[in-house]
Amino acid sequence: MPEPTPAQLHQFAQDERARRKAAFKAAGQGLSDRAQQDDIIWSNIEQMAGREAGDAVCLKRQPWYWTTPERIIMARSAWATACKAETSLDASIEANAAKITALWQLYRWLKPVGWSPYINREAT
Repeated sequence: MPEPTPAQLHQFAQDERARRKAAFKAAGQGLSDRAQQDDIIWSNIEQMAGREAGDAVCLKRQPWYWTTPERIIMARSAWATACKAETSLDASIEANAAKITALWQLYRWLKPVGWSPYINREAT
């Protein structure tokens, strides 16, 4: 599969953030600390992808820069989401396969060079 465009990465992030917010709300946890922390992480992912895509709203908003530890937090969340999607969605359904692929692409784009969720050390 070809590499996604920055606009596609931004759309992937927007879709996942909206899905997560709806899931927390449906579970009656929409205002919980956990839901708020999750939304902060995915808001940053959406903002970062939007800046890369040249989205006018994202270009006016902050933050404009993320530290390596912040990038690791975002990448870890995208990685965990991709892993969960891969094990819980039926990939023989085209829409599910596309979602799984999109999440892996978003994770690969987010992760700092040299960092892996399998190695417990800082990225360089």
